[in-house]
Amino acid sequence: MAPAQDVLSHFSALDELTQVIYQSIYRFVVLSNVSQMEGTWTVHVALVGKEGRWWRGIWGTDDILGIVGSKSSDKILEAFASNLAEAFIKGELHIGDWSTEAGAKINLVLGPGSKRPLSVPLTEISAAEAAVYATNVFFEIALQAQSRRGQLHSTSTSLPSLPLTDYRPITSTLNDGGPAMAGGSKPTTSNPGPSTSSTTVVRPEPIKVPETPAAAVAEKKAQAEIKALKAQLEAQKRRQPSTPTPPPKAAPPRPLKGASLANPHKKARKYQALEFESDGE
Repeated sequence: MAPAQDVLSHFSALDELTQVIYQSIYRFVVLSNVSQMEGTWTVHVALVGKEGRWWRGIWGTDDILGIVGSKSSDKILEAFASNLAEAFIKGELHIGDWSTEAGAKINLVLGPGSKRPLSVPLTEISAAEAAVYATNVFFEIALQAQSRRGQLHSTSTSLPSLPLTDYRPITSTLNDGGPAMAGGSKPTTSNPGPSTSSTTVVRPEPIKVPETPAAAVAEKKAQAEIKALKAQLEAQKRRQPSTPTPPPKAAPPRPLKGASLANPHKKARKYQALEFESDGE
């Protein structure tokens, strides 16, 4: 028979797994741990609620080899453990023979809908044992929270840290070379004389908020759209030919007084009536 460490070395996929089971009106928390040194795979089941009851199931090398065979290869052991871990992760779990009576023989079923479900017997443990185990679990949670700045749950986004503004004091150079007093008042002198001091005020530098990648992308997109609109306007202007404005029509010249109607620029001809000798008689 293979050593316990060699068999359990293929069960690392089942180490530090947790899942929730909703069954009827009950809720259960399941935790899975593998110890290669002890050669055991341990499952803890807790009933959520005011009862606060805990159960435990332990599988050793003999239990595992009794399922897969004493001469199973490493590949078969890894496939067996991988299938159990997959059922655990997907929540394909069930509390078999469930009963609220003390000392009831219940079990944890992995893959209840598969062809060959696996059943792990569970035994109820005392409140003291459950408290010790729960304390160790909380200790592990607290250790993992240290990498998240002590937060129990990791946050998806983090706010950028803004640089502190460098506020420099206001400095003054007086005629006697002395510094200005606190609050900006000048020291009293017996003979101040004409004021020849010059004051240099150093303004605090404004806070520069770091530009987020989303804002930079939006700004580039807006600039590209503006550039495209300008190009379209320029192209439209080039396609439209410029229509010359027709010159204003000059008013027709006024006809000269006595001008001919046929040719206004020339005077009208005068006709003299012909007289005959018979007309005078």
